[in-house]
Amino acid sequence: MAIGDPLTSKSQLKGRDSVDLLARTLYGETRGDSASRVGVAYVISNRKSNSTYNEFKNLNSIEDVVLAPYAFSCFNDGDPNLAHCLKPDTSSAAWKNIVNLASNLSSSSNPIGAKCFYNTNTRFDELSYTQNGKLYYKFPGGSTVQISSKISIGAHMFFDYIVN
Repeated sequence: MAIGDPLTSKSQLKGRDSVDLLARTLYGETRGDSASRVGVAYVISNRKSNSTYNEFKNLNSIEDVVLAPYAFSCFNDGDPNLAHCLKPDTSSAAWKNIVNLASNLSSSSNPIGAKCFYNTNTRFDELSYTQNGKLYYKFPGGSTVQISSKISIGAHMFFDYIVN
């Protein structure tokens, strides 16, 4: 199986090469935002090696991280990016850049440190608020957390929260 081979269903993502899965995730999440692409790649890497957040404690591979339910919207049923992840345009400049990044991530400087979360800047602004001088973020359909650090790169906000 070659990187980027067309797939017909999400179930075919299981067992794929880690470079292929990383590339498909980046293609679905950052195809139109090359500025934040390396940051998203490092979120995936950070989640794989993270022991701080409970939601990542048993994720020991790229496959575990990117295919965890609701971890990356591009793999959610009904998300328009799912079709792009299953059948990437392997002749596009974006795909070629993404495959190079996925193949050589360790040679790219990490712009986000150990951060494990991100959203688009617009969506981050919609879901965050300040109260008593502290910044909070409400995960869609989930809990509200206090942000400990954040950095905006391209169209995405990368962040971590305080673990109680």
